[in-house]
Amino acid sequence: MAESGRPRWGPGTDESQELGTGKASADLYRDAERYELERTRLFRRVWHVAGHAAELPEPGDHLLWERVGQSVLIVRKADGSLAAFHNVCRHRGARIVRESGHSPSGRFTCPFHAFVYGEDGCVVHVPERETFDANQIADLRAEPVAVEAWGGWLWIHLEPSVAPPLAEFLGELDGELSWYGMEDWRYAGGSIYQAEANWKVVLEGFLEAWHTPTVHANSTRGGFDVPRSTFSSFPPHSMMVVPLTALDIDSAPEPVEHRQYADCQYLLFPNAFLNMFPDQGYLITVHPTGIDRAICQGFVVARRTAPEGVGQDAWDRSVETSIGVMDRIMGEDLEIASEISRNRESVGYRENLYNTLECRLTAFHENVERYIADDS
Repeated sequence: MAESGRPRWGPGTDESQELGTGKASADLYRDAERYELERTRLFRRVWHVAGHAAELPEPGDHLLWERVGQSVLIVRKADGSLAAFHNVCRHRGARIVRESGHSPSGRFTCPFHAFVYGEDGCVVHVPERETFDANQIADLRAEPVAVEAWGGWLWIHLEPSVAPPLAEFLGELDGELSWYGMEDWRYAGGSIYQAEANWKVVLEGFLEAWHTPTVHANSTRGGFDVPRSTFSSFPPHSMMVVPLTALDIDSAPEPVEHRQYADCQYLLFPNAFLNMFPDQGYLITVHPTGIDRAICQGFVVARRTAPEGVGQDAWDRSVETSIGVMDRIMGEDLEIASEISRNRESVGYRENLYNTLECRLTAFHENVERYIADDS
């Protein structure tokens, strides 16, 4: 916590006491009915980070996103704007596209019966058109998906008819994250990870830093002042500010700019973890592939220009090594998550107990519960 009499770093005041301690039943991680509710009432009702805008640099570029049983195609249109639609042929349900890539014509042909779709998902060619009921194929198009670019990231919502504007969904995080100017940062690449654990077990490891000195002792080497972390909530999102020992936040001029002196860790509810340092960061998404399995995708981003006092060549090399650092830390986190999953069915595993250093976990579960309790 911040020293007495000194303004704390981060927005507002530290909310660890307000968020409080808590506990979570072990059934949250092993109950099949609850897992299905998460798939249908949570993941279909939120905005997802689907990729980085740099993955679609040119018109005709398309990104295939396949998570939680959904297949979505995101397209860079001829005018530079974005379109997204469910990658499901309206004829008989085949996938229209099977991989990400580039279409010079901006058209996509279903491999089953050769229905052709335009860049916005509209059907532009129906084979043997005269053999169909004209009313059935009039104005035919793939089901649309809401898509926006924000902060350099590609965001999608599976059900546009009920999707709030992305800015509304992000709320106060919009202004908090704008400081970084991520839309101008470079995308350095990323990795895919397979997790043998419930998706929430994996995500929870990103919501507290208390485990850092043990799980990441070799990776971080004491670079974080974990006991002085502070916490803020922007429901349903949250953040944690962990001072960096190398930057001496106590010597910073008032008012303290937390983003310049700390590792700021954000939960983009429900399943994206954004870990931001002053000049680079990484984002991890976590999606379930089963009740005790998940797929994680990591992205590394960084400022294009080297920080003051660092040569550009040295900075470029540092950014290139960041993916390996992310891989190593993720490996450590996923090993622990797998160990927890091994006890999933144990009669001795009844609940998790959370202290104030884990207050964001308490808030996370409360927000998940709000979504799955809504049967509208």
